[in-house]
Amino acid sequence: MKKNKWLNGLLPMFLINFAIGAVYCWTLFKEYVNVYTGFDRWVNEWCFSLAIFCLGMSAAFGGKIVEKNPRKSAFLTFIFFTAGWLLTGLGIQFKNPWVMVFGFGIVQGIGLGLGYITPVKTMMIWFSDRKGLAGGLSIAGFGIAGVIANPIIGALLESGMAVYNVFYVLTAIYAVSLFVASRLLYRPEVVEEKGTVYLKPTEVIFRSKFILLWLIIFLNISCGLAMISQEKQVYNIIGITSMAIVVLYCSFNAISNVIGRIVLAAWQDKLKQKHVPYYVMAVSSLASCFIVYLIYQFNSIKKPYLPLPEEVGYGLRSLTQEIFIVTLASVVLIFIIQFFFGVGFGCLPNILHQNYGLHQLSTVHGFALSAWAIAGLVGNQVSSYILANFTTQTLFSTLGVMYSVMLVLIILFARVVKKEKQFA
Repeated sequence: MKKNKWLNGLLPMFLINFAIGAVYCWTLFKEYVNVYTGFDRWVNEWCFSLAIFCLGMSAAFGGKIVEKNPRKSAFLTFIFFTAGWLLTGLGIQFKNPWVMVFGFGIVQGIGLGLGYITPVKTMMIWFSDRKGLAGGLSIAGFGIAGVIANPIIGALLESGMAVYNVFYVLTAIYAVSLFVASRLLYRPEVVEEKGTVYLKPTEVIFRSKFILLWLIIFLNISCGLAMISQEKQVYNIIGITSMAIVVLYCSFNAISNVIGRIVLAAWQDKLKQKHVPYYVMAVSSLASCFIVYLIYQFNSIKKPYLPLPEEVGYGLRSLTQEIFIVTLASVVLIFIIQFFFGVGFGCLPNILHQNYGLHQLSTVHGFALSAWAIAGLVGNQVSSYILANFTTQTLFSTLGVMYSVMLVLIILFARVVKKEKQFA
């Protein structure tokens, strides 16, 4: 059968991401896992943190495998990801925290990293005239999984099915999806780009340009994961306790994540400097955090679920209005952070392509995603600690500081890129 970009590029890309993107649905599982197993909170938190850490590190070290043979990396994704979900289900069923952490955090994490970078370069080759859109679509597939999986997982958990059986059902579904993808995926030969320069790993990762980009990615991912990993918990804190509404909001935010990946990545194709969307990402995220901080600051309710009307000196109607204001502000901020969290990922491949070329894209992309590994340890743990000991306002102000630093780094990155071109 003749190979084509739809059957051997786009379809396997979505099948891979449909499976691996389900990692972001962990926030829906945590409460059910705790109720069934009685595990300490740290078990759930480290499952997610290790999964993201192993994602980044396996992407960093697996880039060469993807470069040489993307079908092999797709098949390895099938093996590691499905084995990880199966082990997670077994760990929950038999109430063994070490098996659960090993399965979800490490084994699945390796599959996540390999699967994440496998289709990106392939898509950019198949759709060579729209590399930004192609890279954005490839990364967007990871976010689309959350849109699809959130309501399905929510319905399964609410149906009364044991939480470990939910993992077994999903393992079977994702195994089929990944196996089919590994058989269909095909990458055409790369046409040699004019002026291609092959760089050694040390010539990439120890240069200021890459270090600045790595730090930008690290900060954006840390902020995004701080929200995604605790999204359900933040909603509960601000008074949204209905599982149906939480699932709806999680799905809505997952959609915003996907839109961010596609829209601004497509915009890159019209831009001379591919890092321009990162300015929009930093300024918008920072402004949103600052506005929400002010909304909390100028309303009497800092923790909407704690004060009673007589404690704050307001009538019931006024109290209800303030709860509505801070709740709406929090929900909108999470939406915006999710949107630009997607932008950070979706625009990265084309930035790397502009600065390092297409031939080594998978390798350099893997190196860059090591930032995701460290952010997986930082973002989730920081937000968990803040919510356990402080308020949502403290969390939002902390994110604002991180976005401020990120904006400075983007400005420095742009200057370094400009200088390199002047002396090229």
